[in-house]
Amino acid sequence: MFRLLNTKTVPLTPEVAMQFRDMPASPTERELDPQRVKHLREKADAGQLVSFYWSVARLNGKLLRMNGQHSSKMLCDLDGSFPAGLTAHIDEYEVDNDEGLALLFRQFDDRKSGRTPADVSGAYQMLHEPLREVARPAAKKAIEGLNWYRRWVEGVPAGSGDDQYVLFKETGIHSFVRWMGEILHSKTKELQQSPAIVAAMYGTFIAAEVEARKFWHDVERGGVEYEEDAPATVLDQWLKATYEDKNGKKIKAGNFYQGCVFAWNAFRDNKSIVRVKFDAGKGFHKIV
Repeated sequence: MFRLLNTKTVPLTPEVAMQFRDMPASPTERELDPQRVKHLREKADAGQLVSFYWSVARLNGKLLRMNGQHSSKMLCDLDGSFPAGLTAHIDEYEVDNDEGLALLFRQFDDRKSGRTPADVSGAYQMLHEPLREVARPAAKKAIEGLNWYRRWVEGVPAGSGDDQYVLFKETGIHSFVRWMGEILHSKTKELQQSPAIVAAMYGTFIAAEVEARKFWHDVERGGVEYEEDAPATVLDQWLKATYEDKNGKKIKAGNFYQGCVFAWNAFRDNKSIVRVKFDAGKGFHKIV
């Protein structure tokens, strides 16, 4: 899906750094991290810079920057103290399609060299215009929950590790991922403690989207006001308790899923509950 076209080593000059900084970026590129730029600046100030290894890719004739965003920005911000005697080694690749960009991205600084699951997830996410405004952590958790659902509930082959993020290409799940961007944020950490919880959200979403949006937004807000026995209220209290009880027994992923579906089914049946039943020992509840 990608091929090396040519490679060259050029003297590192302010003009080369500026050209690379201003080059159109691949959508797979990591988000700019000011701390990474600061780290590189500190190395520059200490005289510890070495030659840079940068890469570009041609997709449909357009040249895109694949990496080097942080280093080229740092170099352009040096204000006259540009390092002397360094070079930039630049590889040029050709890619067949957007997925080729993501696969090529994974080859630079692989996991053991610094590429994190969040980086890889973001690379695949950013290939899709409808998902680019979704917070990356929420989108990542959406895919991990969906993947968990397919593996453990549907029992179908599912990706593992970085390969699961290829699921971003399925346009049919984009509305779910965007919705997760609304639900999974800094104030709903109890909903993010297990991918099985997000899996339950996905299962309810594909079963009855309108009702799922209402139910889980109620959970997000702490339940239904003045209704202590409403399923959304009881579920929210249970999830918060499991999240906050650091000394309590650890709930298994399957039990998280079971508890969420139990509360959902009660909601769908218009029933009140006093506690969440979450034992999955006899198999998962069917989502209604």
